[in-house]
Amino acid sequence: MAMDLNARAAYIRGLMKGMEFDAASPNGKVIAAMMELLDEMAAAVTEHDGALDELADEVAAIGEDLDDVAADLYGEDYDDAADAPEDEAMYEVTCPNCNTVTAVDEQTLLREQLVCPKCGAAFDIELEPAEEEKPDPIFVLPEQMRDH
Repeated sequence: MAMDLNARAAYIRGLMKGMEFDAASPNGKVIAAMMELLDEMAAAVTEHDGALDELADEVAAIGEDLDDVAADLYGEDYDDAADAPEDEAMYEVTCPNCNTVTAVDEQTLLREQLVCPKCGAAFDIELEPAEEEKPDPIFVLPEQMRDH
């Protein structure tokens, strides 16, 4: 992507030179300043893309090193995905003091009191039992036919 930005900036600069662009005119000064900004932004994106690629390579190397350490500690057949905790269900709780909605896990939900992360108010949670839903009947027989 960064090379594409540099190439496009160079293309625009070439268009400016080809059309006998007057950088001394009032409009020309603005366009020339915008072109300089575009060149600087393209160069910065190129630099950041390079740094990001290096960082991704380093993170991959660290991941491989951690896999080696895990294999040394737990044995060659260690599978970190199998030992990972399952995703926990999250529940939304509304603070009665400031009405901030916060997501909490089941363990936090079962505590005697919760503390709002925004206003710091402590409050109790009353859990309501889930209501059983009965399916709507598709067809209801008249009273006379139910007995037969």
